[in-house]
Amino acid sequence: MPAEPPRQACILIGSEGIRLDASAAAVPRPLLPVGGRPFLDWLIEEVARHGIPRITLLVAPRAGQTVAHYHGTTRAGAALEVLVEPEPLGTAGVLRFFADRLEEHFLLLNGDTRFDVNLLDLSLHHQDGALGVLALRRSTPDARSSVVEMDATCRVTGFAPRAEGQQGPNHGGICLLDRRIAQEIGAGRVSLTAGLFPRLAARGGLRGALYDGAFLEIGSPEAYAAVQQRIPEMARRPAAFLDRDGVLIEDTGWPHKPEEARWIPGAAQAVKALNDRGYFVFIVTNQAGVARGFYPEAQVGVMHRWMAAELARAGAHVDAFEYCPHHPDATVPAFRRDCHRRKPSPGMIRDLLAVWPVRIEGSFLIGDRETDLAAAAAAGIPGHLFPGGDLAAFLARLPALHAAS
Repeated sequence: MPAEPPRQACILIGSEGIRLDASAAAVPRPLLPVGGRPFLDWLIEEVARHGIPRITLLVAPRAGQTVAHYHGTTRAGAALEVLVEPEPLGTAGVLRFFADRLEEHFLLLNGDTRFDVNLLDLSLHHQDGALGVLALRRSTPDARSSVVEMDATCRVTGFAPRAEGQQGPNHGGICLLDRRIAQEIGAGRVSLTAGLFPRLAARGGLRGALYDGAFLEIGSPEAYAAVQQRIPEMARRPAAFLDRDGVLIEDTGWPHKPEEARWIPGAAQAVKALNDRGYFVFIVTNQAGVARGFYPEAQVGVMHRWMAAELARAGAHVDAFEYCPHHPDATVPAFRRDCHRRKPSPGMIRDLLAVWPVRIEGSFLIGDRETDLAAAAAAGIPGHLFPGGDLAAFLARLPALHAAS
């Protein structure tokens, strides 16, 4: 059965580096500057936007000081911690050493690669008895990588050298692991790919999930030079702006209690489809029930946290929830004003565009009222009126979705 959504992501930070010039010391790969900031920053932010609240950096001894400034910080709502190996233990050995710091299910990422996938989707490929799910590149021209062999049920059966011209799948540097995997790791320096994974595959303990997302690595000076433009480009995405009441949950008249909320059919599937296609997903919702005194403003956050948890179980996430609690005719004086964020004004959309690296081309809004479409038009993006029914089916018919692919 699927695993619970991961609440921890571990990122492996080795000491191997690249010498940027003849006079400089080698810089650990994840700390190399890309687009004016460390490559690791881009990776951390990509993990955090999936709603994963805890990010653990597993660091080789000689790289410990260079990443120490991340410890105890917060990025996009995710708390960061740095754990430094006492000695080189290998990519598997470090999991054994820090087993007591691992959640029951956790993501593991290489600190020097970037694979553009929906991270929450991996938990849907988990099955009882499996200790890990590998995110696999469906095809790759890299002759150095081994081919991951799978059966018809997506159970990993082995790893084989790549024959000339072979395009079979290979590991993309991301996996969802069960904490019990630490019990399978022997003493000393142990590698995941060369030691542990082949052994688990031989007994049916691994599964694979195939993806077509872009893959980048910075393992050589040539590869590092190539990512300088690609990484910032990958961060720019089209966005789907979704109204909440009447689009994601039924508009029953100021819905604000999770126990009474009802999802629109296909809502979670629609959000996941957008995640899978690489869109930012933003909620933009008027919440004048606060202004009218029907519920306190804090209850909006309660609803949004509940929605985020429910969506995560379906392998989906919302990048940001934006709401406006104001109304010009409010009964609560503190919220009585004509706010620039209240639709049909475009303030919520414009505020998101100012903070997130949104690519306007391909972006759109879905709402159930003309005020939603007016806000979209004022912000310069297309708006689509949702008439009710199944949201996933409605989304699949949108020309804007296919035009951005």
